[in-house]
Amino acid sequence: MVSSDNVSMATRALGGPVQGNLSMQRCVLVQVQGPDPGHAHALGSGRAVVGKSPDCDICLADVTVSRRHFEIVSEGDRFLLRDLGSTNGTLLDGAEVKEAFLRPGMLIQAGEVALRFQTAFDSVQVTPSTRESFGGLLGRSLRMREIFSLLERVAPTDNTVLLQGQTGTGKGEAARAIHDNSKYSRGPLVVVDCGAVARTLIESELFGHVRGAFTGANANRKGALEICRGGTLFIDELDD
Repeated sequence: MVSSDNVSMATRALGGPVQGNLSMQRCVLVQVQGPDPGHAHALGSGRAVVGKSPDCDICLADVTVSRRHFEIVSEGDRFLLRDLGSTNGTLLDGAEVKEAFLRPGMLIQAGEVALRFQTAFDSVQVTPSTRESFGGLLGRSLRMREIFSLLERVAPTDNTVLLQGQTGTGKGEAARAIHDNSKYSRGPLVVVDCGAVARTLIESELFGHVRGAFTGANANRKGALEICRGGTLFIDELDD
């Protein structure tokens, strides 16, 4: 029977919010030989410098290790090992390298200290957001509301955020939404499209240049890092 009264026909859901699980990669260097065997050093996004200097991100207290021995740079879902001109060199599975991409299980040796590069995937429980939009992103599905929940968490922080997805999936909209919901929203959102910039000009695009620095540099130019001060830098097409 259909009532003519002005009654809402919306269906009320029973129970609390459904929780989903997301798989998050965790990368560590496990010391297998040296002053602290068994200790695991977590690797985050960005760059980690390893050496005996207390200023290093990962400090190895051993006299055969240089002050700044090597670094590990996160490039999307890959990790690049790079020697920093160390005295005793950096060995990867027994061979001296200047730089190389790491694979799980590889052994890194700095002086008399050996570390195993390991990865693991942790299942993280995510309570879906009650929102059906976040900035310019719209969606009612469980998966979209899980994404909104993650974006709500990272937007207020100072963390670097890596957005992965196929072309056209909304990474630019997600970056805009993070910026608009961050404490830097009053500042500019500067976009650097790596796919549209020649490899030889990436450094100039990010850091700027002075007149005459190279052919075609007819004037001083500020880089994106300076322009976005107080705001957000979105580096698009990073893997191009």
